[in-house]
Amino acid sequence: MASAILNSNASSALVSALQNVSSVKNPFEYSYASKGTLCYSAVPAHARVVSVSQASNTGFSQNNDFQVLKSGMLENCFIKYVIKNESGGNAFVNPNLGNLLLEEIQLISQGKVLQSSKPFMRACLASSAPYQRKKNQEIAMNLTSDTRLTMADDAEKTYYVPLGFSIFDTPANYLDTNFSEKVQVRVRTAAANAYADNGADPAVAQSLSLVSMELVQVFRLLDSESESSTIQANFAEDDLVKVLWDGIEESSTKTLSAATDQTIAHTISTNRCIAKLYVAVEDEADATATDLATQQIGVYKQLKNIKISANGQTFVDIDADLIGLCAGVDVCSEDSPNCVSNYFDTSAPAHTRFIYEFQMGLNKGTDKFQGMVSAREINALEITATLAGTATAHSHKLLVGMICPALQSTSSASGKISTSLSS
Repeated sequence: MASAILNSNASSALVSALQNVSSVKNPFEYSYASKGTLCYSAVPAHARVVSVSQASNTGFSQNNDFQVLKSGMLENCFIKYVIKNESGGNAFVNPNLGNLLLEEIQLISQGKVLQSSKPFMRACLASSAPYQRKKNQEIAMNLTSDTRLTMADDAEKTYYVPLGFSIFDTPANYLDTNFSEKVQVRVRTAAANAYADNGADPAVAQSLSLVSMELVQVFRLLDSESESSTIQANFAEDDLVKVLWDGIEESSTKTLSAATDQTIAHTISTNRCIAKLYVAVEDEADATATDLATQQIGVYKQLKNIKISANGQTFVDIDADLIGLCAGVDVCSEDSPNCVSNYFDTSAPAHTRFIYEFQMGLNKGTDKFQGMVSAREINALEITATLAGTATAHSHKLLVGMICPALQSTSSASGKISTSLSS
């Protein structure tokens, strides 16, 4: 039987373009074969600068806009924000509050959303990051394995949240802010009382205060001669095209019974090419009267089995533990062909513990792509998850995160940024 995945790729314009893409011209990167590394490049002397942007008005349940400075190649960005309990008593908060409060982060140019991330995709990226970076991100976002956190009256917490954009994956994809059109970062926040309660029976939502929020920006700054030669090399002949990716999230809900082997399924609706799949299940209710239902958001459940099927074919139908412990690959790294995942980390917070990653390609990283499935060219691509142990008789949500490559173009005439091909 012909493979539905191979047939889908044969019909995909994006797959065809990626197979013929040439290297971007960049002072940090000269060889497509070594994309994501610096050891094969002649990197010029340059400066590293960290700057901070403030929003004119910050708050909960609103968009908070930050201008990206024109200071060179944008290497990375983080949101730093501080919350405070000013309720007069203890507040009990979701242990994943640091990530969940930022409902969506967007990179915007002239009204167009160029990149975006939501809490589940940021949790996926942290879960599958190299182990030291994973642990750093868990601490930066104040993630814990507790069922809830207690904030005393007048207590403050500081969070550092990475944006989760693909422009930060590799030097070849850094945004040249000096040439491109002006961009901004928009952070949409959840309600002040979305993930906190007063611990009463029954629990009552408790509002928190937003003390401050700022955008921390890290730049690589070239001297004027190198900057000019870079722009000349990148844009003299045509627009600059880069291979980036978007994080796509989908979900389905189902009320399960208090029994074993409970399943929940989701049929993927995107028409994008998918290079990685992340699967997780969360309970949408909390059985404890002194907890709001939202205390369970972002607390992912252990799975027993994961099945992936389409076009009447089953591609994967195996133990979830097998995917977590044995299915990850990173060709040419010292850890391959053994699994390269963090599933072994039983001490991890619940927000990054039971997120199951299934790779289509050969590399753990997202700076290059070899294998994928074109969802536009395939029918009824379905993910089915079976929970481990006995499920609770509540509504559960199956979350599916997808890494979807795209070609992004920067105009040589105007610096205007646009997506040129995504499926």
